Amino acid sequence: MLVCLILIAILGSVTGLEADKVGIVHMHGFWQAFDEQHHLDFKDFVEEKTGVKVHLIDAFNDLAMPPAESSITPLNVQVPEILKMVKNIAAQYDKIIAVGFSQGGVIWRAMIESWDNHNVDTFISIAAPQSGQAGIPPKYLASLRNLPFVKMAQSQGKTMSEADMKLLPYDPRVQQVFAPSNYYRNPATYQLYLTTDFFPKLNNEVGNKKEKRKQKNNFERLRKLVLIGGPDEETIVPWQSEMFGFISADQNIIPMKKTKFYKKNLFGLKTLDKKNAITKCIKGGLKHNDFPNSSEVLNDCVLPAIQDVLSG
Repeated sequence: MLVCLILIAILGSVTGLEADKVGIVHMHGFWQAFDEQHHLDFKDFVEEKTGVKVHLIDAFNDLAMPPAESSITPLNVQVPEILKMVKNIAAQYDKIIAVGFSQGGVIWRAMIESWDNHNVDTFISIAAPQSGQAGIPPKYLASLRNLPFVKMAQSQGKTMSEADMKLLPYDPRVQQVFAPSNYYRNPATYQLYLTTDFFPKLNNEVGNKKEKRKQKNNFERLRKLVLIGGPDEETIVPWQSEMFGFISADQNIIPMKKTKFYKKNLFGLKTLDKKNAITKCIKGGLKHNDFPNSSEVLNDCVLPAIQDVLSG
């Protein structure tokens, strides 16, 4: 009996040490704050089940004032600022697990690609438009129509057609004030998309060879990539973007392995796949904001990924 108790104590302390050496850094999405209930639920669940501390990033929350400090801020401003915070957290651990919900998943990928010698072991992308947004969700459309220069044009009797609205996210004035436009990628207007400043660079579709090589090397440092999403998603267009798939100009779905990102291995997606480092966890019946604290997602997708890190 005494021997059993000693073994339990030893094993328990080892597990605790492992948990202490791993930290989870969680980035919220667009139009959200770090302390919203579904993110707090995520934190509580993970810490209770695994003992691993979850750091919810308190930055660029919701539509905070001034606008330069909110989730609407352009991503080429958000990413370096958040990365400073993340590096301070990561320095406390041997390994970290990156978790990004929605826009937070795009931000996390950008941080990983720009962070040399990072200690991100596993990247969990939750309902994030990793291949971009091919369409404009209705709730975003209303925000675009309320931009000052759009309202001014309308007040002068100019109408915005559906075709005009599809081009609007590429407008530099929108790119500078509306973060979701930074990963807007309409397949029918690909050349125009390439003129934007953030997403084509992140995907290594443009840029110099040195920067492309750096971003690819950093992404390939990941041991595991976990992609979480589902077909009843109403915000990400198409939902397959959450799995690094996309849609063609003639509206045909392109699976991950048929995309240019994968076939040309632009930033290391194919490399990870060939190492069996990519896990796809697809869950039906969930709307966009259901994913962060869905018990099915947490138990079937998130928990196994964290336990895999702890057992490594």
